[in-house]
Amino acid sequence: MKALLLMVEKKKIKSSEVKATARHHAKRDILIIITFLLLCLAVGFGIWFYNDRTLPNVTVGNVAVGQADRDALRQAIEQQEHLSVTFVNGDQRTTVPFSTVGVTINVDATIQRALAARRSGNLLDNLQLWRTVQVPLVFDNDWGLLKAYMQKEYPKLFVDATNAQLTYDGATHTFKVQAGTEGKGFDSKAFETSLPDIALHPRNTIMQLAPVAVQPLIQPQDLASTQADINQRLQLGMSFTLDGKTVATASADDIASWTYFVPDVTKGTVSIAFDKAKIEQFLSGTVAPKVTTTAIDRKVIIDQLSGSQTILSPGRAGKEIKDTEQIADAVQTALMKNQQLSEPISLVDAPFKTVTLTGSGKWIEVDLSRETTTLYVGDTPVQSFLISSGKGGTPTELGTFHVYYKTPSQTMTGTIAGEYYYLPNVPWVSFFDGGEAFHGTYWHHNFGHPMSHGCINMTIADAKVLYDFAPVGTKVVVHD
Repeated sequence: MKALLLMVEKKKIKSSEVKATARHHAKRDILIIITFLLLCLAVGFGIWFYNDRTLPNVTVGNVAVGQADRDALRQAIEQQEHLSVTFVNGDQRTTVPFSTVGVTINVDATIQRALAARRSGNLLDNLQLWRTVQVPLVFDNDWGLLKAYMQKEYPKLFVDATNAQLTYDGATHTFKVQAGTEGKGFDSKAFETSLPDIALHPRNTIMQLAPVAVQPLIQPQDLASTQADINQRLQLGMSFTLDGKTVATASADDIASWTYFVPDVTKGTVSIAFDKAKIEQFLSGTVAPKVTTTAIDRKVIIDQLSGSQTILSPGRAGKEIKDTEQIADAVQTALMKNQQLSEPISLVDAPFKTVTLTGSGKWIEVDLSRETTTLYVGDTPVQSFLISSGKGGTPTELGTFHVYYKTPSQTMTGTIAGEYYYLPNVPWVSFFDGGEAFHGTYWHHNFGHPMSHGCINMTIADAKVLYDFAPVGTKVVVHD
């Protein structure tokens, strides 16, 4: 009986222990769940709070930006933009902002780099929030501005290197290699290599100036194959026939005059090209006189004062080459392909026109059909010049005008028909129609062909003659 009671008592004790253990396990599980939930909440809050902010202990340049949002980051970065460099050239010291020499802070890129700090794939590094992470500024560099500034402020430090080039020898009728010359310039490497450290620890810096040798980008050996190639092409037969008979042949000198070379300084090479406009000039200046006759316009002047009529020229029909541009295309293509060419030409009528002009005293005639400008005193032509008038998209206006303003030199700039131009120091300018003027031209020599935005391009010498001849008020007659 006692044994039975003892067994019952042991079962009661064991049952109570099991219940206590279960209650302990339940409390532990609840605590784990609560802890997990609190941890999730903390992590969620951290993710939300730092979603668009820097993590703790992050610096950008010299400024601590931990927990900063984008606006605060931008402010911290922009306050470091006032960096300067002092150039020392002997006793001369010049201090300028970094931006003057082409170095600027890319604020947006720096913000992105700061926000990415301590967010790498290395979890161990990311969790070391007590460790400071330094983020460098992101610099944008325009070394062209640095070179332009140095050339302007310290011109004696610079001598341009000249590349080796191919020049034509008229005595041997071949292109020869002319060696280039060494130059000197500013060594920017010291400044460039200092920038990464300045980006990490922003500060003003000092640069000692010393010239360094600058080698030509194209050396004589780079031109050997091109020299052999062009000299072979000079021997190509380029002939022009009319009714089956050869009327003209291009010589090596002619082909050489059409040739120009396009350098590629990144590769240290030059390529061969041929000037179509000069081929057209050859056709009009060498071939055409052998087979064509020039039409002469009938020109009549009516004196405004007396009403009298004077015939300056009775007019005469002529002959001209048909499709000069197409022939020039064929020549250019054959030369580029290193092929001989015998090109047939044909003639078409060139009828004359009757041009009626009015004026008295000094006046100027612009003949767009011939690309000429002629100075008159009364009915007497004084001097005539070959000119370049407006191209098709920007033609020179027809009509009667007067010279209204003159200046010895002017910088011309603007945009016409979507084309930007900037021409400093244009000489001997005589305005006659709004923005259209007679003026000297140094940027091309293709006179006899439309080349301008509406102005009358002349050689500098011819423009000076017209400038001296025509006072303000002189009549200008433009016709085609």
